[in-house]
Amino acid sequence: MILRQLFDRDSSTYTYLVADPTTREAALIDPVLDQVERDLGLVRELGLVLRYAMDTHVHADHVTAAGEIRRRTGCRTVAGARGASCADLHADDGATLPLGELAIAVLATPGHTDDGVCYRLGGHIFTGDTLFVRGNGRTDFQNGDAGALYDSITGRLFALPDDTVVWPGHDYKGFTSSTIREEKTLNPRVAGRSRAEFVAMMNALDLPPPKMLAKAVAANRACGAVDVASMHAVPDAGAWTPAADAAPDEIDRLQLESLRGARVVDIREPAEAADLPPLPGAELVPLGRLADASRDWDLDDEIVLVCRSGKRSFEAARQLAARGFTRVHSLRGGLIAAR
Repeated sequence: MILRQLFDRDSSTYTYLVADPTTREAALIDPVLDQVERDLGLVRELGLVLRYAMDTHVHADHVTAAGEIRRRTGCRTVAGARGASCADLHADDGATLPLGELAIAVLATPGHTDDGVCYRLGGHIFTGDTLFVRGNGRTDFQNGDAGALYDSITGRLFALPDDTVVWPGHDYKGFTSSTIREEKTLNPRVAGRSRAEFVAMMNALDLPPPKMLAKAVAANRACGAVDVASMHAVPDAGAWTPAADAAPDEIDRLQLESLRGARVVDIREPAEAADLPPLPGAELVPLGRLADASRDWDLDDEIVLVCRSGKRSFEAARQLAARGFTRVHSLRGGLIAAR
């Protein structure tokens, strides 16, 4: 296996590039938008073909590069089952994602956030903000739950073989990796603590909020679309909605056919159109470019947004509604249902 650990100094975030040395298929785990040139440059230098851009959760301390990488490479974005709705794949607990001759296993590990997952590849586990070297992620925002985090660490991660290598999502003390054996015995947050003791400790931390909290959460719920963060002030870091009145319609194929003159916008990536062709007359505007493209549109235009299954298009419709578009719709069920 090819494995590279990359670091973003501003957010102390680790990004991981993993690849099958035989087929050269690769994945980037927790990519950071500010480092997209570095990361894609390394992919090119190593002669890899990027298949996935994967997030372990909706981050609050940096903006993900997943959407931008998808736009540039045609790869698929991946999140957990409860992750950002804009992701191409929502991987349930126990799912496996093929990567050439390798396989990435998905472990649901809620607690830091309610959508947290870890990715296991052979004897390696990429733990995001669930487990750090001698630490763990906080639980005081984004539906965090200290008890759930304790269960995820001790019940899911500590059940892995002791020699499994732990690759954390962040580090603030200069550590790069660990093992399950080490964290079981040496992690001061969990080693020797009961669930109740862990919960009490986490609830007493009283940490300041991440400096990028509002911007990052809003952008990351749209796969890194930074413009989304300026559309609407986010009152807290829970489930984000662009605005109280941003309620686009969902329409079916027959309703679409009755909307003569509507602007039909397919927000998928170009590579997806080969598997499922767009509707006749549709404009192809990938989600990552929607904010820029829509600046030239009339706010009173009749707009129908389309994707594969209807999830991304509904989220995109909410974004446009929040920006003042008054006649915006999402095709219910996407192209799958429309065929």
